Amino acid sequence: MSLTQPFTPGFSEAPALTGQEVIAKMHKEYAGKFDPYFTFDQTAIFYNAAGEVTKKEVWHEAIAFPGKLVIKFNEFEAGNGVLFKEDSQFVFKNNALQNQMRRVHDVLVLGFDVYHQPADRTVAQMQEAGFDLSKVFKTTWQGKKVYVVGVTSLDQKASHFIIDEQKLWLLKTVRQTGENQTAVELKGYQKLKGNWIATDLTFSANGKTTLHELYYNMKFPKSLPTEMFTVEGFKNARW
Repeated sequence: MSLTQPFTPGFSEAPALTGQEVIAKMHKEYAGKFDPYFTFDQTAIFYNAAGEVTKKEVWHEAIAFPGKLVIKFNEFEAGNGVLFKEDSQFVFKNNALQNQMRRVHDVLVLGFDVYHQPADRTVAQMQEAGFDLSKVFKTTWQGKKVYVVGVTSLDQKASHFIIDEQKLWLLKTVRQTGENQTAVELKGYQKLKGNWIATDLTFSANGKTTLHELYYNMKFPKSLPTEMFTVEGFKNARW
């Protein structure tokens, strides 16, 4: 059965909401319910085109919601990692800034920030990132009732994201650039101290897994130093 066919029982439903309304529903469901600071470690498993594991690393991550994320690769002292803030990405090697670029981190925004900032802010970010919020349909995906935002069919080659209709959290993002597609699938949601966190993320390019992230040692500190999330503070950032 094609998802492009008109709605009949068993087919995807006609759009009931806009993407803006889906985002507003997400925000309303959890606004004020989650902690504003989050730290964790993760095992990062990398794969080649043949599906073979090429390396494993340990990453350390700290987030101040909305929009601030710092990642240290392996040992803190090595000074390698990435900082995300104000919809920009800063890459470091040996504690020296290597490059910076404008980037809306769609997984950070839809997985976390949407619950910590006004819905209009999330809408603007998703539009900048190239998601067409006028296109929405409801269907069943991996056994769950979902909203699909950005396309009118899962066969369509365009950026989109998938939201659990009942839980109102992110299940998948897909970024389409020409014929190339990258995707992130979020699984393993756990409720930790009142916070729902996806602990198992799979990244893929054109259908092939490139990276698998497994979260552990998750904590929700009362606060984190503001300087941790600055270019100048990256070197000394610890948590």
